[in-house]
Amino acid sequence: MVSLPTEPLHHVCTRYGPGRLPGANRPDVGAGYAAASAALGASLLFATGAIVGETVGLLSSNDGVVWFAFTGLAVPVVVPTALVAGVVVWRILPSEIPFFGAVAGIFGTLGTYVGSLLALMLILTATATLGLSGSDPLSAAAFSFGVIYIAFLLTWWVTFPVGAVSGVIYTDIVKQSK
Repeated sequence: MVSLPTEPLHHVCTRYGPGRLPGANRPDVGAGYAAASAALGASLLFATGAIVGETVGLLSSNDGVVWFAFTGLAVPVVVPTALVAGVVVWRILPSEIPFFGAVAGIFGTLGTYVGSLLALMLILTATATLGLSGSDPLSAAAFSFGVIYIAFLLTWWVTFPVGAVSGVIYTDIVKQSK
């Protein structure tokens, strides 16, 4: 099997990027950092696409700006959730399966959607339960589901390919490091 030309990326990540973070030398934690980086990259790609789509007339007026803002609000939830999902998937998924990197990236992406739903539901339901939002807990939970459902419908086309490619690149870097 041909190895990807990832030496420059490995060097940059080790010297300047996620490779300098605590625990990055452990493959599972490194996978979490790779997943978080992929989530941030996919978010930036989606936000850029929204603005470009509005600029060239593919989206109606202000849709791109709204989706750009939606992405900005999602990043503080999505990136940490992707980190956790990446670590969990790397630990649980058997490395002997074919196309491990792509499969792990796709499962990590799915885990990020599910984890984001749980995190958002916890935050909104807790604020409703404590009387901080003016909503009832059931409505807050339903709203959380609706937000993640719409996010999934809007972003799946960018998140799954970015997750799969990120998983392939990360597993290749881990193989080269051994």
